[in-house]
Amino acid sequence: MRFFDFLIRIFIDQHTRERLSLQRIEPRGLPGIAHTVTGHFRHFTLYNPLALIAGITFFASIFFPWWYSVVYQHGYHIAAYAFILTHNLPAEGYEFIIETPKIAVVVLFLMLVGNLFLAFWGSTMEGTKGRIFVAVAGLFMLLYTGGFYLSLLYASSRVDVPVVGQVIIQHGVDVVVMMIFRKPYSVAIVSGAVCLLSSLFHGLLRIPLHTGKKG
Repeated sequence: MRFFDFLIRIFIDQHTRERLSLQRIEPRGLPGIAHTVTGHFRHFTLYNPLALIAGITFFASIFFPWWYSVVYQHGYHIAAYAFILTHNLPAEGYEFIIETPKIAVVVLFLMLVGNLFLAFWGSTMEGTKGRIFVAVAGLFMLLYTGGFYLSLLYASSRVDVPVVGQVIIQHGVDVVVMMIFRKPYSVAIVSGAVCLLSSLFHGLLRIPLHTGKKG
């Protein structure tokens, strides 16, 4: 119950709080969650289109590899997504990778979904609270892309190869390996920057998405 009340305090908008106060309704528990959600959509308005577009674009980018490594001679590859690592290496190549634990995949994906929700909720919330949500969402995106780079840097240092570039690995024979960042990674960084900067202009462009009368 206290957890629900905590969520309500965070996500309820000012108009909903004032309307419930006039009706002498204290938003608590599951009913309070329902009031918070329905109140938010009561006069549904987009206050920050850029933040919403940036949030959706960032989330879409996670389904494409952010970083890619390919072994020229055999067509083997390693693809690093925002929340999981995939590859088709043979068993003798496992020493060159760090598998993503399943629990980490789930946790990271839920974090990314949560950030998309934060960008959506903030972009459709008026005032300072909406501005803060949008800024936090943008900051998260930038920190996440930075953490992704650091994790690659750590993994690469363990096998003494660069994060980006071409290297020859001695593994019985000379194996040529190339590592590159893919465009979705750049898209993710730009999306984070756009979302964060858009908080400075939050509310300047309002797009009503409701048809009812205000009241």
